[in-house]
Amino acid sequence: MAMDDSVVKRLRAKDAQAFRSLIERLQQPVTGYLHRLVGDREVALDLTQDTFLQVYKEIGNTREDLALDAWIYRIATNFGLRYLNRKRLKQFIRLENREAFDESLAVAGPEDQSETRILVHQTLAKMNPKDAVVLHLYFGNNFTYDEIAQIVGTSSEAVRKRVTRGVEKFRSLYGTKPAAQADKVGAFVTARRDGR
Repeated sequence: MAMDDSVVKRLRAKDAQAFRSLIERLQQPVTGYLHRLVGDREVALDLTQDTFLQVYKEIGNTREDLALDAWIYRIATNFGLRYLNRKRLKQFIRLENREAFDESLAVAGPEDQSETRILVHQTLAKMNPKDAVVLHLYFGNNFTYDEIAQIVGTSSEAVRKRVTRGVEKFRSLYGTKPAAQADKVGAFVTARRDGR
């Protein structure tokens, strides 16, 4: 995940080729991460675009010891969490107005073709978004505790604890025995790493 210092300097100088290279390298992983986080491919594409726009605007204001990938994922995470918070607020307002969404009318997209994937996605959606973020980053994007700590702005020990608590919360929400649940989490990890 480490970037060459000269690349970061070129980005700070607004070098178009350096930005093209950065986007080519990270656009697909960031979009995939945001898609898993927000559950909507089109929204994820928009949030990815917003992320790289923010990177372009703010790269000149960063510290010399910038961990570029972690910083970009932090921006993406912030955009994703803001979107989820607005979405939850809208759902709450609709529920208050008795215009609740009928989930039985929802049509699964091509990304939700397996039963396990649907159940995992639904379970993660029930979790606190900050807990879901660390599970996505750890299991889905293979980030280390230290890298996640840089992304979410906390210590690696706090991330380790959040991942551990998140897995337990996931297990309780999923409603299966721990051994069976481990298989489901394993399927989630495998599907995410394979990009399915």
